[in-house]
Amino acid sequence: MEEILALQAGHTQVFEQVYHAYHEKLYFYFLKHTRSQLWAEELLQTTFVKLWRHRQQLSAEHTLSEQLFRIAKTSLIDMVRHNRHQQEFLRSYTADLLQQGLTAEPTSRDTIHQLHREMEKLPPVRKKVFMLSRIDGLSHKEISHLLSISPRTVEVHITKALKQLRRALLTFLC
Repeated sequence: MEEILALQAGHTQVFEQVYHAYHEKLYFYFLKHTRSQLWAEELLQTTFVKLWRHRQQLSAEHTLSEQLFRIAKTSLIDMVRHNRHQQEFLRSYTADLLQQGLTAEPTSRDTIHQLHREMEKLPPVRKKVFMLSRIDGLSHKEISHLLSISPRTVEVHITKALKQLRRALLTFLC
């Protein structure tokens, strides 16, 4: 109870104590579910960032441990959903490219991995716009509002991203 009140009051020393008390348990929780050290570390960081950002919403009715693991579980679910959407998009995009006249039938796993690598090469803003549009399903207007850019700029970024990805994938497939 005292930890919760101290966190709500913004005491960073208490936050550090909570981090040291729970980071190992949470890390192994994530590692067990993701089987990836990288994802476990990412999710651990996300969980503690969410704890700090939403510390005002902590409840005195539940233990800090319960609330922290609820945040962790939610973070894990969000990551799984995001990855599922990304994989669905990559499969769909690959299928679209193949329907546009490519006759070679590469393994879809290799193609998906190549497309993912190419997406990582996009310039940061273009990649962000593209991901918000194609992975998260936001409209051009929503993206322009979120990133404080014009809808036309959003459209240009998406068009350039698609051209860059298509060109790179065609090179890979041919």
